[in-house]
Amino acid sequence: MAESPKNSRNYFRSISVEEVLKAKEDDLRLETVCCAEYLDREISHRNVNRPGLALVGYLENFRADLVQVIGRGEYAFCKQANPAELKENVRRMLAVGNVPCLVITAGQPPLEPLIAACKEGCVPLFTTVLETSAFVGELSAFLDEKVSPTTHVHGVLVNVSGLGILIRGEPGIGKSECAVELVKRGHILVSDDIVEVQRRRGNILIGSCPNMIRHYMEVRGLGIIDVELLFGVGFTMESSQIAMEVKLTSAASNMTIDRLGIEQKTTTILDLEIPSLSIPVTPGRNLAILIEVAALNQRLRHQGIFSAQEFSKRVLDKMGQRASGNKDDK
Repeated sequence: MAESPKNSRNYFRSISVEEVLKAKEDDLRLETVCCAEYLDREISHRNVNRPGLALVGYLENFRADLVQVIGRGEYAFCKQANPAELKENVRRMLAVGNVPCLVITAGQPPLEPLIAACKEGCVPLFTTVLETSAFVGELSAFLDEKVSPTTHVHGVLVNVSGLGILIRGEPGIGKSECAVELVKRGHILVSDDIVEVQRRRGNILIGSCPNMIRHYMEVRGLGIIDVELLFGVGFTMESSQIAMEVKLTSAASNMTIDRLGIEQKTTTILDLEIPSLSIPVTPGRNLAILIEVAALNQRLRHQGIFSAQEFSKRVLDKMGQRASGNKDDK
């Protein structure tokens, strides 16, 4: 059963071509050919496009919102194409939508028809000495971090034994107090109160802390504390992959709890499901230790070991053996 977090808002971020140039100019080895005055164009997707069919005038399903990359194959065609036809096809391609920029890879010199079309369409044109695969890999990894789908969820994210545990629950139920106890036990705080979650390439969720509240916690009765100053820089981290959700529930909530742990519930964040576990909060229960055990048990599940299912199977097998023995006695 999958549940979606309440009060969360998904959004897509974007980054300008100029920001990419400033941040990754050395890594991407980019050199501006023309239209440097239009570097404010926005990139809103982490993928890139190689416009093979668009260069011959076929624009059906052309992804104009992606960075356009001219690799060795496309460049070889451009060199052999009629210059006037090539310019017109590229001009039409750049006019379809808000193309962020055009990049020629492998150190190949820019062709006049491409330069003319980019100037006419006000689209920045770059060259790079990197091979296409290296350039696409480097740019995609950077954009994956900057423009991936993002949402904010209310909760606390703690890295417990190498697994990111998202602790959620009603206000005042003890999420921050539980996180403080986990930090005292040697685990690492990522974010308190608000967790920024990104869906990264490979269908993983990365949780991080907004800059304003990084390494701070709000604990009822104590107020704001600085975890980094109190416990040391080794007890905070900027981000962590989210492996599971632990939901703290009131014992009076009448929620049905699977005592054996056979049923694997999930929660959905950014259209991705992650395991979810509900723990009732009652006086005297050490929630930090329970979350530690839950994290270790989840690690076993990642390895294909399901203790509750194995125990249930063992009980059923024993019952079956006894039932068979009773029939034989009769």
